Amino acid sequence: MKKDIPRLMEERNLDGFLVMGDAHGAVMRYLTSGAFLEGALLVQRRDGPLTLIHGSMERDTAAKTGLALIDRDAEFNFYELMAQHKGDRLAAHVAYLTRVFQRMELSGRVGVYGLVDAGEAYVLLNRLQERLPQVELVGEFGETLFTKARETKDDRELAELIRAGELTCQVVGEVQEFIQGHRVVDEVVVREDGRPLTIGHVKAFIRERYAVHGLHEDHENIFAQGRDAGVPHNSGDHAMPLRLGQSIVFDIFPTVPSGYFHDMTRTWSLGYATDPVLEAWEQVKTIFDRAMAELAVGKSCRELQLMTCEYFESLGHPTVCSHPDTQEGYVHSLGHGIGLDIHEGPRLSHVPGNTTRLQPGHVITVEPGLYYPERGFGVRIEDAVAFNEAGELVQLTHFPYDLVVPMGG
Repeated sequence: MKKDIPRLMEERNLDGFLVMGDAHGAVMRYLTSGAFLEGALLVQRRDGPLTLIHGSMERDTAAKTGLALIDRDAEFNFYELMAQHKGDRLAAHVAYLTRVFQRMELSGRVGVYGLVDAGEAYVLLNRLQERLPQVELVGEFGETLFTKARETKDDRELAELIRAGELTCQVVGEVQEFIQGHRVVDEVVVREDGRPLTIGHVKAFIRERYAVHGLHEDHENIFAQGRDAGVPHNSGDHAMPLRLGQSIVFDIFPTVPSGYFHDMTRTWSLGYATDPVLEAWEQVKTIFDRAMAELAVGKSCRELQLMTCEYFESLGHPTVCSHPDTQEGYVHSLGHGIGLDIHEGPRLSHVPGNTTRLQPGHVITVEPGLYYPERGFGVRIEDAVAFNEAGELVQLTHFPYDLVVPMGG
């Protein structure tokens, strides 16, 4: 949570931090509460306020963040810096950041974060380090100051995640009704003109509903049928007609305007389900229910994954625990955190070193699945849940789990 940032800075022996990039970066969105700002900087000394350095044109947006503000154009006029350095953008940018460090009295160990092109950041920060001998620029990999802070959500963030769940479930219901509103001819779902209803048509409808409900698509949803449903992140063939009796993995993960994701999956089979798909679905639903019942503050994330592997292995399925390179059976972890990124901590995986236990503020998915592409099907069930600041379990996904979607003639 944001309140943990000072403690996390102290643990990392950081005297301050700098966040670069625009509003597409998760750290910038996190600290500005979703404000859209272009080319902004966030700066904080361990003993000082979080300060937003923004462009003059975005001063109204910046004011809504409630942060301490510095108008970039008034105090660090980039046009003047470009003139001083005869159009050399790198030199001008280094001079700009040097002035920022001086203005904010940043010294000692300063962590650097944000969304910036890797090559540009490498050149820029190395040049900046040469100009600032009193500063040690620090990078982090893996579990950083902000991935750790963002791993737990406060109740304000949880309200955004609850809203994301409500709207996503509404869209899923509308998609189901959209499909059911079509005729079936020779086990193919068809439109009014008799041509097949395709996955591409369904995806176009999903995007229409996103627009109506104010949701955004960060990257393409998954609506994969038959063999494609057996490859977990196959997004689906836009040209493929919808057919009865084939498994459809529908994994949907939009964001609300503040940038918070929801993530849920349902497996559907239109009209009827084949025996192999029904059997796999029942097995997945059994371990899904078992895992959901085990969720509690203090529960080991790793143990939840091991429990799932053991269950599937007892039924004869290969898993990532018994066969790490398997491409069929149970091929992934049980779940992951969600927030301003679709995949963030904590991880419900069995990887060595995963000692995480569920705690207040964690928001996770639970998503067991079985995948057999060569047998022409895949099955996954996924809900998102959270623990609020009081440690109470909050269900974020509210939608029926039914495998078979009834269709008319």
